Amino acid sequence: MNEADKEFLHDMVKQLDETIRQLVVEENKLLDKIGSERTEELLEYWKRGLSAEEEIEFKSRMDYWDILMIRIWARSKRVHNTRAEVGQTLMKTSAQPPRPILKRKIE
Repeated sequence: MNEADKEFLHDMVKQLDETIRQLVVEENKLLDKIGSERTEELLEYWKRGLSAEEEIEFKSRMDYWDILMIRIWARSKRVHNTRAEVGQTLMKTSAQPPRPILKRKIE
């Protein structure tokens, strides 16, 4: 991997880390707004802990803030997964020894 690619990945890590921080702030604000009881219900829905009938009924009662929380969790999951992949890529590239320079014998 060339240096420009490595620099791109390092910049990507910084951006992803900042996005994660912003999502945590947004999530905490929203948790205060919707309360712990509703958050528990949303977590059960998010973790697919409801039956099909319960899920249909639950979705019919979702409001703007509930949907916003689910979107934050979904985005957070994607960003964390991407961050992990980039980190693994950087670890793999830094663990690889540099290729030796082949010298030709000149006779």
